[in-house]
Amino acid sequence: MPMPRRLVFLLRSLLALVLAIVAIPAVNLAGAWLSERVFGLPPGGTLRLAVDLFWVLAAGCAAAWLLVETAVAAKTAHTWMLFAIYLAVGVYGVTAMGSDFPVWFTVGFVVLLPAQAWLGRWLAWGRRRNSRPPP
Repeated sequence: MPMPRRLVFLLRSLLALVLAIVAIPAVNLAGAWLSERVFGLPPGGTLRLAVDLFWVLAAGCAAAWLLVETAVAAKTAHTWMLFAIYLAVGVYGVTAMGSDFPVWFTVGFVVLLPAQAWLGRWLAWGRRRNSRPPP
């Protein structure tokens, strides 16, 4: 007996959210490993913080891309949901960081949140949707 379509949509949405949430630390950890082992950047310093901020952007884009690719329907709504999660975690992260990091890093951490959601969505869905040949 086949599963009802709504249940499939719900399960795919939950899977998409879980995969997106798992992708964020996975990409960040891979980026930290690359920064240290491959590029030889020591911990701390302005250059390392800039590279780490790039990995935060890449992780957010990867998560949004994975979410939109996995979701069956309502891809924009899924992106907004992920952005809301990004924003909540980002604001919490900035308040928890306090003055441990330079101001430019904490501002960049929050300012890049919309770009992460938009770029990930565009890479997964918008690019294909906008490149259809005219009828």
